[in-house]
Amino acid sequence: MDYQLFQWINHYAGHHPWWDHIFEGLTTFGPYLYMAILVIFALRSSTRLAAIYGFVTASLAIGMNFLISLVYYRPRPFISHHVHLLLPHPADSSFPSDHTTGAVAIAVALWNHNRKLGIPLFILALLIGLSRIYVGHHYPTDVLAGILVGTLSALLVMKHGEKILTKLPYVQVRKDRKMEDS
Repeated sequence: MDYQLFQWINHYAGHHPWWDHIFEGLTTFGPYLYMAILVIFALRSSTRLAAIYGFVTASLAIGMNFLISLVYYRPRPFISHHVHLLLPHPADSSFPSDHTTGAVAIAVALWNHNRKLGIPLFILALLIGLSRIYVGHHYPTDVLAGILVGTLSALLVMKHGEKILTKLPYVQVRKDRKMEDS
């Protein structure tokens, strides 16, 4: 079923230039957009804590993906099947999707601090995951695993982050740590 869903999404690639450009853009520039948001947040004192949580969460999530890839190797769809590959990619492990993991981790971390921003970022993260299937780089379960790892990482940092981050000399965690939803 994973491959059938992959085929259903990927078979549109290369046949619809408008969609190709959108999904290529999401795949190529999506991670940079999330990093730019974190940098902008880090520059403002009112959102700096959210940026720190986002950086820590994304780092934990990508680290978890690295450990998973050491234990479990899954060939990318373009290695195992004939696919419509829109962008070149190394033949490293497909599982889980790093793009999706990082985007979801940051979206959930920022959602914890600002609901109005977190929801569109989470929707964008899901679209980045879809783009990874569309361009031929991932199976749907790779993306689903990325969503789970990113969310789990954010939940771990939200639960235990304050205890750890307050020990760092340059981080001050206030009791009113949630940002305004404005």
